[in-house]
Amino acid sequence: PRIQSVPAAADSFPTLGRYQVINRIASGGMAEVFLARATGAMGFQRMVAVKLIHANFTRDADFVNMFIDEARIAMHLHHRNIVQVFDLDSENNTYCIAMEFVHGANLYDVYERIAAKGRWFESSFALYVIAEVCKGLHFAHTRTAPDGKPLGIIHRDISPQNVLLSL
Repeated sequence: PRIQSVPAAADSFPTLGRYQVINRIASGGMAEVFLARATGAMGFQRMVAVKLIHANFTRDADFVNMFIDEARIAMHLHHRNIVQVFDLDSENNTYCIAMEFVHGANLYDVYERIAAKGRWFESSFALYVIAEVCKGLHFAHTRTAPDGKPLGIIHRDISPQNVLLSL
């Protein structure tokens, strides 16, 4: 994607191709996730999450290939408990994945807010979240190719920060 500086409230955020970055959602050791507005023909707009590789990893061919494989695999996973991947793009050694934006909070942040009040998750809520995460994982882990061969998908980063809760 073509990166341009665009003014934001406190910072400048890039434009990544057709994705106007609005705000940072999360940052990890290898990538950042941003809220962005996808624009299209006739004024079409959609809010998406854009995952962008940190610049220092764009020169690591193994990491770039892993990032591309993540997008290719995820683009074929259609399940209510798995974030939908819409697009993979690159330009000038900048790689990004455009994904469904989940309006809500991650499990870690919700836990922190509850724990700060000296409370715990209700058992029924905790069991519901665990069951829903397991449904998504089971779907991904049992996927097969059109020829019936297992795809061998293994999610390598299950953590409370990667479990998104929405209404």
